[in-house]
This record gives sequence, structure tokens and C-alpha cells, in this order.
Amino acid sequence: MEKRKNFSEIQKIIWKIMGEIKPFLDNNHIEYYMLGGTLLGAVRHGGFIPWDDDIDIGIPREQYDFFLTTIAKQLPTYMEVNTFYDDSSHHYYFARIVDTRFKLKRTGSEVERTENAWIDIFPLDGMPNNAVLRFLHKFRLLSARAFYHLATFDRVNLKRPNRPLSERITIKFVQFTGFGRNSDEKKWLWKIDSLLKKYPYNESNWVVNFMGQYKFKEMFHKDKYGIGKLYTFEDSTLHGPIDADFILTQMYGDYMTPPDEKDKNAHAAELA
Repeated sequence: MEKRKNFSEIQKIIWKIMGEIKPFLDNNHIEYYMLGGTLLGAVRHGGFIPWDDDIDIGIPREQYDFFLTTIAKQLPTYMEVNTFYDDSSHHYYFARIVDTRFKLKRTGSEVERTENAWIDIFPLDGMPNNAVLRFLHKFRLLSARAFYHLATFDRVNLKRPNRPLSERITIKFVQFTGFGRNSDEKKWLWKIDSLLKKYPYNESNWVVNFMGQYKFKEMFHKDKYGIGKLYTFEDSTLHGPIDADFILTQMYGDYMTPPDEKDKNAHAAELA
């Protein structure tokens, strides 16, 4: 993949990582979809959102683990797959493919830290077809996610724009009381993992990227993803949901209007 002249330095690095991943996805017929800001960038900008600093893709659960274990054996030596399954310091539920040659400084949390340059790989999971069971499953998932975030509170991005009022109140409460900050993060990650795998993707009419930023705003009837289609992304194409307009409207509202300047760079990352 060629790089455009006005890429930021971080975008150049991320695009090279995607250049290693995309042929593997295509050659192995792995179903994947652009998610969130990556899909928004493809639709609104024909590529990266100019101020964004990563790429997010989702893979149906049935192919997710196969992809991670298989591509790990084929990446260059300076790239690796990070998951919470092992004993590493990776504290996110979703996986990352990282380039260890480049470090990004994260400045949005209580404790400043550096992380390898990354692409996020999310599992897409099934939700119950029955509305009552779906409501109950949502509650269990949200509860587990809340305790996980309490356990990793020092790494939560406190500068993320447009947080709901309930989350802002919770953050202030935890900062004041310290509630839940010493719990076992791995315990809650395994709990989330068990819950998300309860309803097989192939048997479900509803699909969710639950550990994405927008939680159940990223739950859609599976026909909104469909067989997907290709979208222009910079000088190449990436696969995305078939009904991007429905998905982006549910997530962002008027998604064609760029945000205010203060709401840009949601990851609060810069080259270290």
C-alpha cells in the first residue's frame, strides 16, 4: 500500500501495519468489517479521519481466534499479536497487532504510559434472538464491563470526548472513593469472554462489538453487516458493513458533520 503525502507520522505507521494484515485477510477469506471511526473515515474522508490515529476492524467470533493464532506465525519479527489470553501486560479485552519499533505516548489517563503502535482487532459476537433474553444479557455484560473498568481505572482514557453523564459521574465517584480499583482485571476479562461467547455468532440475528467505545450503540441486526462490501480507503479498499449509513447514524447521529476541534484525537496519543 502506498502512503499519501499528508499522512500524519502515526497514520503512516498504522497503514503499514494494515498493509501486512490485509493480504492475509483476503487470501484466507476471513470475513472482516471496518468499525467505528475507521468506517466513518472511509465514508466521510475516503480514508483516515485526518485527526485519527488508529484502525479498528471486527471479525466474527468463529474466525477471530483462528485469525489471531494463524497470523501471529506469519508477521514480521518486529510485529506481534497482543491478547489478554496470555500472561503479558495487555489489559484490553480486544486484540492488537502492534509494531514494536514504534511507541505511542498515551496522555489521557491518570498514569501516562507508552504502547506499541497498534491496530485494534475486535470480535463480533452474537446476541440473544429473544428480546427479554437480550435485555438480561445486556445487563450482565454491562455489569462485568463496569467492574473491569474499575480494575483498570488508572488506564482509562479520562480525556475521551462526549462521555455520557453517567460515565462522568462514575469517574468522579471512583476518583474520590477509590471504589473497585484493586479488583482483579483478568478475572473480569475472563468473565466478559465467557458471556460474549454464550450466543454463537452464526446462530444469532443480532451482532455486537461490545468492547468497542460505544457498547450497545454498536449492536445491529446482522443484515446491517450482511455480506459486506468494499469501501475506498486511501489508495486501497477495505471491507465494511453493507449498510454503513444505518450503522454510522446509530453510532454518531449526523456523521457527515466533523466534530468540534476539542473533540478530536480521542485516543490522546502521540509518538513517543
